[in-house]
Formats: sequence, C-alpha cells, structure tokens
Amino acid sequence: MSEIIVFGSVNLDLVVYLTRPPSKGETMEGKSFETFLGGKGANQAIASSRLGGKVSFMGTIGKDPFGDQVNEILLKEKIDLNLIQSKQASTGTAVINVFDDGENQITYIPGANNASKQEYISDKQLEDSNLIICQMEVSEKQVELLFERSKEKGNLNILNLAPFKKLSDKLISNTDYLVVNESEFCQLIDRDLNEELSIEDIENQIKKKMSLKNICLIVTLGSRGLCYHHNSKFEYIEGIKTEAVDTVGSGDCFVGALAYALNLDQDIRESCIFANNCAALSVTKKGASTSMPTLSEVQRVYKL
Repeated sequence: MSEIIVFGSVNLDLVVYLTRPPSKGETMEGKSFETFLGGKGANQAIASSRLGGKVSFMGTIGKDPFGDQVNEILLKEKIDLNLIQSKQASTGTAVINVFDDGENQITYIPGANNASKQEYISDKQLEDSNLIICQMEVSEKQVELLFERSKEKGNLNILNLAPFKKLSDKLISNTDYLVVNESEFCQLIDRDLNEELSIEDIENQIKKKMSLKNICLIVTLGSRGLCYHHNSKFEYIEGIKTEAVDTVGSGDCFVGALAYALNLDQDIRESCIFANNCAALSVTKKGASTSMPTLSEVQRVYKL
C-alpha cells in the first residue's frame, strides 16, 4: 500500500552548464552537458521516497530511447511504478541552462505527459492512500478530476502550481495545500514576474487579494526561505545559507519533503521547516532527481 500518490510529469532533462545566460542572439560555449531524470512529478515522488515515504507514481513515458532511459532510472528508486503508462509519443523533455551562480532557465516540452489520465488510479488505491500530490505539467482537467475523487476518499491534496495556470473554482475547492514559488505567486496576484516582494508585501497581498478559506498557501522564496498562510496565520521561515551548485529540482524537493512530513502528522510549521532543510541540501548537488537527499543525509547535516 502506498500512502502517497504522485500524479504528474516525467521527463529526461538535458542540462547545459554555462557561466551566465546568453544575451539575445548570442552564441556561447557551454562548460559541460549532462542528462538526468526529471519532471516535477517524478522528482517529487523520488524526494518523498528517498526520505522513507511509501510512494506510488502515475506518469506517462514515450515509446522512444528517452523513455527507455527514464524507465531504467526510475526502476532504481523505491517507488511503486505499476501506474506508469507508455504511449506512442515522444517522452517529455526539459532543456535546462544552469549558470555559475546556481540559477537556471528551463524550457519544457511535455510530449507523452499530455496523455496522462487520472483514471489509471483506482478508487481502491485512493482509499488506501493518505495524500495526493499534483503539479501542472499534466492536464489541468485531469488534476481537477483526481483531486475531486481524492477528497471523496478523505485524502489531503497538495497542488504545486508549476508551471502557473489559472485555477478553476473546483480545483481550488479540492486543494488543501497550494505551493507556489515567488514568480507563480506574482502571477496569482497579477504583479510583475520580475518583482522581488518583501515578506511584508507578500503578507499584505495575501490578505488583500486572496480568499484562501480552507487552503494553506505556501510561497517558496529560494535562498530567502518561505512563508505560509494557514488558518488566518502568516509566518515567515528564513532560508538556510548554503553553497548552491544547481537549484534545478529544489522546489520539487520541497514539495516531496513537505508531503512526507505531513503524512507523519507533523504540523504545518514543522513540515515547512523540514522541507526547507531538504531543499537547501538538494541545491548542493547537480541534477534534479539525483539531488534529492535521504533522511539520514538530512538528519546528519541539520542534526534533526
């Protein structure tokens, strides 16, 4: 029995390491190139599983060489893969530029992820689980249908609004935890994507522009940490100083670790602190799924 079900994307990440972002029309020589397993769904499933969670992953790969490579990597993780589907389509791909400061730019091609259907997850599997994780790299309608079924079975639903899409009222009503990064939060409140908001401004914007009702909103802020609004309470948790090598997948690490902690009945503050520690540790390694820490690593580094 899997206590956590992740419904989402699985990709092959094509990663180029560069000194800095190229200017418009500029050709630059890259420092190195590597391939990694990626996709927000796969990353989050691996993040929870490596910490000790019992996880099932539902995603779709293509019948192509990239699909074979992705499947081979997934088989090495302690995840229930019985829900994985294979279709006559190209496997999802992400082209990622990573710069010397650890920041990144990502172009995502969904491919076979567009064929993922929530109906492959049975009612019995939902009844046996506690928590569902979804992102927006698969069909919004499929996420909406799954969350509706999940709530009927009494599960908690975590939605990572990445990439950003406008939320339907039905999807909002069936979401328990909504996780966004700073740019996604700006889109939620119709602010400039490149604007860095102060913590006070984030708190004010949540109170002025958002009707959260029973939703816990979590805004991740990279090296600055995170803040959350839950049951009318707003709190800021500082970032952890670390030497960032590659920030790709750190947000997915946060979501997977948050789910793991919540499934252990930790409160929202404890869960956010734990997830913040895990995400900080993940940026010290290259790659997305490869950077996800084990529980023993997190406990050793942060003395938890």
